Amino acid sequence: MHSPATTVSISTDEYERRMATLREQLADDGIDAVVIWARGGGTVERFANVQYLCGHYPFFPIIRDVPGAWADRGYAALVVSQDSAVLCSDDRLSEPHAVTDHRVLDVGNGETLGDLIAAVLAGKRRRIAVCGTDTMTARQFGHLEKAVAPVCDGELVFVDDLVERLRSIKSPGEIALLEHAGSIADASFRAALEVLRDGARESDVVAALVAQATRRDAVVANAFVATFGADADGSLPDGAPTWSQRVLRPGDLFTVDFSGAYRGYFFDLARSRVIDRKPTDAQASAFALAQDSVNAAVAAAVPGATVSDVAKAADELLRAQDYDFAAAEFQAGGHGLGLGFEAPWIRAGDPRPIEVGMTLALERFVIRDGTGATFERNIVVTDEGPRDLYPVIDIWSEN
Repeated sequence: MHSPATTVSISTDEYERRMATLREQLADDGIDAVVIWARGGGTVERFANVQYLCGHYPFFPIIRDVPGAWADRGYAALVVSQDSAVLCSDDRLSEPHAVTDHRVLDVGNGETLGDLIAAVLAGKRRRIAVCGTDTMTARQFGHLEKAVAPVCDGELVFVDDLVERLRSIKSPGEIALLEHAGSIADASFRAALEVLRDGARESDVVAALVAQATRRDAVVANAFVATFGADADGSLPDGAPTWSQRVLRPGDLFTVDFSGAYRGYFFDLARSRVIDRKPTDAQASAFALAQDSVNAAVAAAVPGATVSDVAKAADELLRAQDYDFAAAEFQAGGHGLGLGFEAPWIRAGDPRPIEVGMTLALERFVIRDGTGATFERNIVVTDEGPRDLYPVIDIWSEN
């Protein structure tokens, strides 16, 4: 297991291999060039595809276009063909890997990424694909469509899952980064455990989680908090943040789904704890069902199985205990984990094979009999079967 954070990184050779694999896929799909979009400007925004291929993160905060002043700030586009890879961004200081050119927006004159992309593609391409349309604004798509029209036969091709498919099998370097991310989550939960006492506020617990993650060079994505007790029903507030100044009392069941990233690579763990009192039968039952179903899914995540097999292993156990699938807050038993929450989504009926190098976040939130509990594990699939990326503390059973 990798522990020294300062030695964990992705090599330039690995970026080159990723780009070569992408080009093979473009050739197989008959695509001359692909425009891969990214949105930054936050701690863990939609940057994954561009960062995966060249290491670039668009850091500037997302702001509305102001004609004549600036456009597309906080966004980036990577244009890849068989003979070039050009990064278009507003960041003059970025030093991306595996690219042949880096073209920087003329922000002061309101130049758009569409303008840069048009210059890159001019007179060279026929069939153009776009990856990452979920990160684009309507204005940006209009600029891109106008820029590509003169060099594209017919409509643009949408391939939003193109890079995500490549990302789902992790390299040893990526697994090391995910392991380190898991160690940060473990330290954060251990810090939170010291605070989870009668009289603490939900916000105090989240502050402990965030402080520990920050000290270890991680950025926080989410901390979804729900508390079940005499004066709480476990529902999330209608707005941000999801935690509150509610004071925890003995017998309350506190839950949190905590996620963040180290150098872009995520941890995503859910934990539950009863405050200063032995769990009631209902509390213990809810937690056991959440934990047992996750453990069943983990056990099923072996090479040669399918995503559907993993989902069914949990679903069958849940169904036998009359779990209400229709009321579930997340209609899947988990998801891929890497540079964000990604495919595969753990649902019955998905025939995709489980492969060595896949990293998964397997989770379940059970609400029943007036209470609720949650549990989640982050695993990597190996030749010998699944294992936790890091043995993150289970705060339910700790004294």
